[in-house]
Amino acid sequence: MNFSQSKLYGLSNKKYLAELLWIDKDKLRNIDVEFTPIKFTSQVNGKNRVLYDQNPEYKKVLKKIVNLLSKVELPKYAFGGIKGRNYIGNADVHKGNKFLLLLDIRDFFPSTRDSYIYSLFYHKLKMPQDIAKIFTDLVSVPLESGGGRYLPQGFPTSPIISLFAYIDMYEEIADLANKNDMDFSCYYDDLTLSSNKFIPKSMKKNISRIIQKYGFKVHPNKSKLVIQKFTKVTGVILDKDDLKVPKSLFKKLHEAFNLLHIMNRSSGDYRADEFVDICNKVQGLIAAIKSIEPNRNLEMYSNMLKYMRKKYDIPYRRISISSSFKTPEASLIRTNKT
Repeated sequence: MNFSQSKLYGLSNKKYLAELLWIDKDKLRNIDVEFTPIKFTSQVNGKNRVLYDQNPEYKKVLKKIVNLLSKVELPKYAFGGIKGRNYIGNADVHKGNKFLLLLDIRDFFPSTRDSYIYSLFYHKLKMPQDIAKIFTDLVSVPLESGGGRYLPQGFPTSPIISLFAYIDMYEEIADLANKNDMDFSCYYDDLTLSSNKFIPKSMKKNISRIIQKYGFKVHPNKSKLVIQKFTKVTGVILDKDDLKVPKSLFKKLHEAFNLLHIMNRSSGDYRADEFVDICNKVQGLIAAIKSIEPNRNLEMYSNMLKYMRKKYDIPYRRISISSSFKTPEASLIRTNKT
């Protein structure tokens, strides 16, 4: 990979660094004090995860780093957290291939280490030690147990940094796949390889060894060799030469649609922000399904959504609530304070 495509390559002047990131140079002296993320726990896919948010200034700095790193030409096999690429494109790589090897890296982000992050900035981006340390501290958080740092979930930098910090691992896997005439893609911790030729168990073992070499563990229950037959890859069903929407997504849409009907019948039982949220949820689910199956008929859901937005003057953002809900039908809807 050509890391010299980024303005961060060879960066050695702290004054220029501060200007590049639009921050005060003095704040670079103690990153953990000047830039403290907000830690919270949230349930993601039924599992409690530790997430981190940032104040507006910190978030701008991190987004600037992402923008500067994004100038480096990204490998075709990478899809997670990359502008213009998504989980659907990841699944599409393997459309039409009969055999699949699915691997999941266990506790991916919590298992990343600052030694690899530092190496990215020091060895690959050719920064001096002090500058590489500043960047490492900016994009990582301390381990709760002490003795190191890792890439946190919730940082805008974590996806691209995880790819670049462990690019040698991904390249090894991609090279092995290429030598065996297999297609390879990665979506964060989800690795997929496919072929029209039978994939032996030895391939799974070889890739698992590569992953373990870089300090990660393969999830035993989520890693398997399968024959493609309605197989789910990053939330999309592979059906021979087609991509299909999983039933779980339809179920979510139907449940949200039913809730819309209930809210319409008993509008006085719900707050304005709840109307905004459920309408946006229905709209998001429709968009998600259409992105996988463009010809899927969802007119019933779309019409109901349009009807609700017009009847109650429902905005798209919570921030617009005070200037919305002006129709007579919206008079019974509770304000956010009640």
